[in-house]
Amino acid sequence: IPLAILVTMTCSFFVQAGEGAVFSIVPLVKKRVTGQVAGMVGAYGNVGAVCFLTVFSLEGVDGSTFFSVIGGCAIFCLIVSLFLKEPEGSFADAHGDDEPAPAVDAA
Repeated sequence: IPLAILVTMTCSFFVQAGEGAVFSIVPLVKKRVTGQVAGMVGAYGNVGAVCFLTVFSLEGVDGSTFFSVIGGCAIFCLIVSLFLKEPEGSFADAHGDDEPAPAVDAA
């Protein structure tokens, strides 16, 4: 049981890191619509969870088939995202030349 808990905690750490990476991109889309994009990211995350849970709950779907469906969807999303164009005047373009803030000396 302790090993199972440790493995679960380790997997959760990487899942949370992946989610943080997704949400950190939200302000870079366009400053004016940050709230709308954040809402869409959260909503589509929930839609994906419901869709994959529905696939998993179907009779005759075992674990390997379930994870194959998730992997196939991930590859499909990767290929589709290659065709996306960054909009003009995005937040990243507007602040691309900014220098990082200097580190604060705590001493």
